[in-house]
Amino acid sequence: MIDRYSNPLLRLAISAFLVLSALLTLAPVLWIVGLSLKSGADVYSSSFVPASFNPDNYLTAWQEFGLGPLFFNSVIVTGLSVGLSLFFAILAAYGFAKVPFRGSEALFVAILLGIMIPPAALIIPLFAQLNAVGLYDTHVGLALVYTAFGLPVAILILRSFFVSIPRELIEAARLDGAGERRILWQVVVPLSRAPIATVTVLLFLAAWNDFFLALVLLRDAATYTLPVGIAQFIGQYSTPYELVAAAVLIAAAPIVVLYLAIGTQFERGVAEGAVKA
Repeated sequence: MIDRYSNPLLRLAISAFLVLSALLTLAPVLWIVGLSLKSGADVYSSSFVPASFNPDNYLTAWQEFGLGPLFFNSVIVTGLSVGLSLFFAILAAYGFAKVPFRGSEALFVAILLGIMIPPAALIIPLFAQLNAVGLYDTHVGLALVYTAFGLPVAILILRSFFVSIPRELIEAARLDGAGERRILWQVVVPLSRAPIATVTVLLFLAAWNDFFLALVLLRDAATYTLPVGIAQFIGQYSTPYELVAAAVLIAAAPIVVLYLAIGTQFERGVAEGAVKA
C-alpha cells in the first residue's frame, strides 16, 4: 500500500500548516506573557518583548488583587462541582450502559438535551430558585449549578466508554458474587481512568474559567471566584493591564498543573473517544 504522505511536497505543506497553526495558537499566550512582564508605561507598545522586565508584577498582582481568597473560593467551587459531577455521572453512565431499564433510552436523550441549553437561557429561574432555597451568593449553590450543566457531557462521554467494556467481564464478576456497586467501583472505574481523566479536565476547565454564572449568582465580594474577582480591577478610565495579565497567568497555573498531572490519561481518553466515534 502506497503511503499517502510519501510525497515530499505534501509532507512539507502539512508541516508548514502545523507550524503555522502552532504559532497562531501560541501568539496570544506569548503576548500575555510579555504583557505581564512590562512596566505600566510600556503596556501600549506593539512589541511582544518588554522593554524592561518586571517580574515583580506577579507579586504585586497577587497582593493588590487579593488573589489568595479568590483562589480559595475557586478551588472550593470547582472541587465541589467536579467531584459531584464525576460521582453522579459515573453512576448514571453505568446504569445507562450496563443496567438498562424501561425508558432508559428516553431518559438518556432527555439528559442530553441539557447540552443544547445555554446557561444564559436559564439564568433567571436559576437565580429565583437559588434565592428561594437560600443558596444564592453561596459557593454550594454555584457548585450545584455547575454540576447540573456539567452532568450531560460527563454522562455522554462515560457512557460511550462503559458500553465498550465487554459484557462477559461484567457477567464474570457477577458469577463471582460481586454486586453492582462492587462491579462499578472495582471493575469498571479502574478500567475507565482515561475517560474519567478527560471528563475531569473538561469539568475543571468549565468551572474554573466560568465568569457569567459566577457574576450573576455571587453578590458578596468575599465569595467571588478568580474570573469575577480579577474583572473588578478593569476600570472605566484606567486599568493596570500588566497586573491583569499577571493575574490571568497566575489563575491559569492550576489548569497547567492539572494537565501535567493527568495529561497522558486525558490524551488517551480523547484518542479512545475519537476511535469509538
